[in-house]
Amino acid sequence: MNRPIGSPQVRSSALATTLELFIVACIFFSLALIPLEILLPEQHRLFWRLELMFTAIFAVEYVVRWALAEKRLVYPFTRYAVIDLLAIAPTLLMVLAEHFTLFSVARSVRLLRVVRFLRLLRLLKFIRYGYLLYRFVLHFRIRFSTLREQIQANQLEKIFLYAFLTWVIGANSLYLTEAHFSVGEEGAYTGYWKSYWHIIIVLFSGIEDKEPLSLPGRIEVTILLIMGICFAGVITGEIVSILVRKIQRLGKITLKPRESRLEHHIIILGHNKHFKNIVRHVHAAMGGRHYILVVSRNADSLEKEDEEVYKRVMALKGNPLDPAILERMDLDSASRVIVLSSSMRMEDNPRDIDNRSLLKVIAVYGRNSTVPMVAELQTEEALAAAGVLDGVEFLVSRHFGERLASQAVLNPGVTTIYDSLMTFSDDSSEFYTVPVPSCLVGKTFRDAQLHFLDDDDEAIIPVGIDRSDEACPNTRFTLCPQAGQAGLSSGEMVFREGDFLVVIAYEKPRFVAVSREALWRGRELCRN
Repeated sequence: MNRPIGSPQVRSSALATTLELFIVACIFFSLALIPLEILLPEQHRLFWRLELMFTAIFAVEYVVRWALAEKRLVYPFTRYAVIDLLAIAPTLLMVLAEHFTLFSVARSVRLLRVVRFLRLLRLLKFIRYGYLLYRFVLHFRIRFSTLREQIQANQLEKIFLYAFLTWVIGANSLYLTEAHFSVGEEGAYTGYWKSYWHIIIVLFSGIEDKEPLSLPGRIEVTILLIMGICFAGVITGEIVSILVRKIQRLGKITLKPRESRLEHHIIILGHNKHFKNIVRHVHAAMGGRHYILVVSRNADSLEKEDEEVYKRVMALKGNPLDPAILERMDLDSASRVIVLSSSMRMEDNPRDIDNRSLLKVIAVYGRNSTVPMVAELQTEEALAAAGVLDGVEFLVSRHFGERLASQAVLNPGVTTIYDSLMTFSDDSSEFYTVPVPSCLVGKTFRDAQLHFLDDDDEAIIPVGIDRSDEACPNTRFTLCPQAGQAGLSSGEMVFREGDFLVVIAYEKPRFVAVSREALWRGRELCRN
């Protein structure tokens, strides 16, 4: 079931996002034409041609979506189809008014002016692309905060604010001094606006441009000259500091800005030898669309392995048990939490390492008990004790190695199969737990196998039935259920409403409907 990287399905997600961004841009520009037609009536002909072009684009979009819809007879009456139709209807009415007498009568009554403003209904099209715009705004806000942190914008803002106040106060003070002590004489600072120009030269160049006429004025200019030299030195020092810090951070993971707030992100607590592989797998699984926040004592020294993979990886230095660090993790809006076991040294006790991991789990659980969490442990004793925490998955990687070694003894080469299935990448199939399609309710597992065998659009292999409670998913399942199997009767093999199907597929099956509410709230981490 492997497919080569660069296949059409691999590129489809990026192509779809590009097309969506193009449609969003067309919506913005088409809406901008409405006020421009009022402000620049002499360019009416140009604006009308642009309006026809945008309407043609929206019409093509409508027809393509209709043609690709699964239920073509129902599609024109769906919410988004009606919105798309309303987006092109006003312009179509204006075009018809040019050729049909009935519409010409309406035009004489100036109803078409109202029709022009009905183009504002295109704002409703943003409902379809709301999640795309939300991700764009979120990404822009985080990047802007990161840039401010890198250039130390707070410090520069304070310096320039003090310089601005010094300029304004100094110019006014020197003007009043010169006007009072130099009565009847014309000098460089006796003109109000001239004093602003001369003072800014003094402050930012450190050169005395013009000499005041009075002694108090000369004293003020001298003070301002010294302050200007200080400002120049401080600004130069800040710029050098920014450059040095930028050089020091080359090749390292970007630090999380203090002012930024992450949403729908994945948190990794700790750092060990599995860290790089986990980051790479999570990036591939999520398509690089979600931020990953790494929290550990040495987070600021972690290096990037691949610029593309680590583009949305951020580091937060500190102890995950510190309340201030827990606050900066943005746990209330996180989608997933991964707790890594500390790297084990010769002098370390596995129980002590597990105790630290469990403390991290409890700290996160106390802040947000609803966020899905997985924690890595070292010993079976800790695994048994941790079972009281609902909603947290614990694993001991050594157990998997032992079981895989036993399988390899019986079936040489099976490790390659396990490695492919457990590696999330762009050219391998993965496990998915998906709701049972409505067409399979009341049918058997064998019927499901035949159903997907006849599906030429997607390569899907059903491997089991999952009947877990909603609070504890993937805990009560049966792989390849057969009649007479222990714990199963013939009735239990029939799919019911609420059952889940365990499948192996190249990507998440298309029949699984992802609600926009789940996307907005981060409950569904979708690659498409």
